[in-house]
Amino acid sequence: MDTSLKDSDQFAINTLKGLIMDTVRNANSGHTGGPLSSLNFVYILYKEFLKFDPNDPEWIDRDRFIMSCGHESALIYSMLVMVGWLEIEDLKNFRQLHSKTPGHPEKGITPGVEATTGPLGQGVGNAVGIAVAEAILRETYGERHINHYTYFLHSDGDIQEPVAIGSIAMAGHWGLSKLIGYYDANKIQISGDVSRSDSTDYVKLYESHGWHVQEVDGNNRDEIRAAIRRAQMEISKPSIIIGHGVIASGCFSMEGLSDTHGAPLPEEEIYKTKKKLGLNPNKQFNLPNEIIDEFRKGFNYFEREVESWNNALKKAQQNSEFLRKWNISFGSELPKIDIPFYESGQKIATRKIWGQIIELIAAAHPTFVGGSADLEPSNVTEGFAKYVGDFLNSNQKGRNFAFGVREFPMGVVLNGIMLHGGLKSFGATFFVFSDYERPALRLRALQNLAVVSEYTHDSFWVGEDGPTHQPVEHAMSLRCMPNINVMRPADANEAAILIKYAFEQNNIPSVVLLSRQSIPIIDRDIYSPASSVLKGGYVIADEKNPDIIIFATGSEVNLALEVKKIINEKTVKIVNLACWEIFEKQPEDYKIKVLGDDSVFKVSLEAGVTFGWEKYTGRNGLNIGINTFGDSAPGKELAKYYGFTPEKVADNIKKAIRKIKNQS
Repeated sequence: MDTSLKDSDQFAINTLKGLIMDTVRNANSGHTGGPLSSLNFVYILYKEFLKFDPNDPEWIDRDRFIMSCGHESALIYSMLVMVGWLEIEDLKNFRQLHSKTPGHPEKGITPGVEATTGPLGQGVGNAVGIAVAEAILRETYGERHINHYTYFLHSDGDIQEPVAIGSIAMAGHWGLSKLIGYYDANKIQISGDVSRSDSTDYVKLYESHGWHVQEVDGNNRDEIRAAIRRAQMEISKPSIIIGHGVIASGCFSMEGLSDTHGAPLPEEEIYKTKKKLGLNPNKQFNLPNEIIDEFRKGFNYFEREVESWNNALKKAQQNSEFLRKWNISFGSELPKIDIPFYESGQKIATRKIWGQIIELIAAAHPTFVGGSADLEPSNVTEGFAKYVGDFLNSNQKGRNFAFGVREFPMGVVLNGIMLHGGLKSFGATFFVFSDYERPALRLRALQNLAVVSEYTHDSFWVGEDGPTHQPVEHAMSLRCMPNINVMRPADANEAAILIKYAFEQNNIPSVVLLSRQSIPIIDRDIYSPASSVLKGGYVIADEKNPDIIIFATGSEVNLALEVKKIINEKTVKIVNLACWEIFEKQPEDYKIKVLGDDSVFKVSLEAGVTFGWEKYTGRNGLNIGINTFGDSAPGKELAKYYGFTPEKVADNIKKAIRKIKNQS
């Protein structure tokens, strides 16, 4: 290696290029071109600007860096080796089973990775959410305790995903001045030149959304440094630095080629590139100690900063009210919430219960936040919004988000809020529009982020809005997703209990499916207590030796209870399976007791597709549901049309039993 470079950052940059090439080549899989294009920004950011605790990747007041273009993982892993949170051996295990260096960055797997990224665009929204969390916590606890930047890196592909643009719009509207992004505009994507698919002027796009915009040469570190400093000085807008880079920058013959995007470089190309960069072409994974030592010169300063922060926090925690709030945000303490009990004899739409409970939580939890995708009256979040105020550029103490018609951006921003830590969050929309949010739900479940989603208008009972607004397949679709609780309460009391339960979770997201129509409150003097719903499934109306077991959820539980009254010639047991996921975690003997044995005729009753209910009803059971997209008509008319009346359900059960008898 050319020793004349040892007093400059170029020495380290070239070495890291070699490290990235070796990492991808050794795995025979991954992305090389993007990391080489983005390297200058990321190196300067980590070496000169990023605030963190070298001894604790989870220090609360650290700056956050989100790599939205997760395919550039070899870059962030190389930087984490420089920091000391990964080892060279981890790079050698890149993309291998159970390594700390998976193909795309994963939160919880790799120390220093702040968000699971890979599906393009979502990391941008995560960064926006993290910046929102920082702003709210700074207003709540003061700048001495919370005061840091959120940085993100995105690519040409990221910005083509509409979820990124939706998130950018919200960030500008909210004036997130401590959010700084870098756009690696190398104009190449996997299929070739970006001009094949996009001609957007992103300078104008960012400016139109209220961002501070700078353009730099992506290979000029002085320009990058100056741009970051100017971005930090901006106090009213988020900032984007558009770096005009070159994919596979520095390569011998493949610089600028799309072939470098999603593949390792040929061995000959790596050999020649290393020679060009002044590296030993015969050495792999070579990271001289002098480079690491130079990079870590500032670590003593970081350690002093952390010590000073810890001392200030201990002093502040001598105030009992500060300590109480801090422990709710960052500790294990749960605020006390007394939920009401609703007397039978009345009908209440379960969505109304949501509005009541979240106001109780907001009063008890200092950093409880959330919002609706432009459906506040329908989702019953208006009271919450008035109580906590809107989060705005002019009011960053507000805890309600007017997300607008942006379900997917809403989802990724909420994920970012939870990734930051210190807050509880929710989002709300119609259940049918959960399809728009689904990619965010998936990454939420993958990262164990306990966001709570309120989905109202949960079935064909929506009525007149028709099949476009009737979520017949959605509940079953979400039940297929690992690590997410899908809750459909049967009445107001179950709704209150499950909503409170959902917000008490720390590592699993929840979706609460609530009705538009009023539902009778079940008489708990006759039937099992509502608290039984915490087991996910329970026997609400029992029989010692039942002939029939009806499994139901949500509004159909009341329907099942009415059916039981009609079928006099048979004994009928009713099971409420409000949350399959919680139920499946119960002891085996409990599940057997609830489900009954195979000798009993089993029926499912849910206003949605019947697919999946065979799990509980068996091959010979009867599954009553809707396997079409619905129709436009008043809900009561649709109930008659689809056979969701007590009389029709009872008749269908009797017919099924007679058919079985005739076949035997």
